[in-house]
Amino acid sequence: MGQEFLRTKKGLKPLEFAQSVLRGFELSFPEGKGIDWVEPSFATMKRRAGGIVHGVTTLFSIEDAEKLNEQEGVGRAYNIEVCKVLLYDGKTEIDAEVYVATKPLPEDHPEGCCSVRYRDILVNGAKEVSLDSAWIEKLQQLPTYTPSEETLARRAALPPPSALPTMSIAELALHNGQTEEEYPVYSSSCGYIFQHKEFFKAFWGRDVTFRNVLQSRGVNLDSNDDGGKSPFPRLSQLEPSGLEYALQYRDRFIGKTGGPIAVLKEFWEEQEEGVAGIFSCNTLSLLK
Repeated sequence: MGQEFLRTKKGLKPLEFAQSVLRGFELSFPEGKGIDWVEPSFATMKRRAGGIVHGVTTLFSIEDAEKLNEQEGVGRAYNIEVCKVLLYDGKTEIDAEVYVATKPLPEDHPEGCCSVRYRDILVNGAKEVSLDSAWIEKLQQLPTYTPSEETLARRAALPPPSALPTMSIAELALHNGQTEEEYPVYSSSCGYIFQHKEFFKAFWGRDVTFRNVLQSRGVNLDSNDDGGKSPFPRLSQLEPSGLEYALQYRDRFIGKTGGPIAVLKEFWEEQEEGVAGIFSCNTLSLLK
């Protein structure tokens, strides 16, 4: 909804926008239709008689509309349906293209929760364009994901960097899926390397910490990603929200694999010897 978000994160140039009400749908966060341990569910619209969704109808150039359709997976995850929306003047109706799931879920599919990051995007966007205050309050009260005690226990049980074999950036890069028979897909998260074929190919054969931090900040990834190269973000200096988001991605790798197989040498050379609550016994540190 936020026009600034469309510019900075999506790389689009919205031409006009109008606060709108769409009837016959409701906002839904289907359980299990997200990214485990990080983004459990994303917002979609579910058909519901009597349902109402407040939002923003945005005008794009044909080029930007096609770019957004590609980003959102039109033809794969969504189809486009033209619906009537009522503008906030209470009398003007216009046609708007709405993303509707290609495979609607059953009516009784349970609702899940979104991430704090995702909730804040919705709330900030709604505030930016001055949507109805009751709708903004509804968004503010959305349930959000918090790591379970079990997940936090696995996080705390990670071995210290000094207890695992090391791998260099160049060695890790070989595990990018191009010669998978010889080099299975590896990814590094917060300096820990896992054997896991994440569905984001941009994660393969590299460290993803900075990319995750960019995502948490709402920054365009394609234009700002460091490619998993040095210099790496120092975990102790990350803002709390960015650090937690990166750690949740590491939680995901732990949950998918059971644990790391190595650590990224250059990453830990650029971290302190130990930081309470994050890591300890980092004998690879070159910081003085």
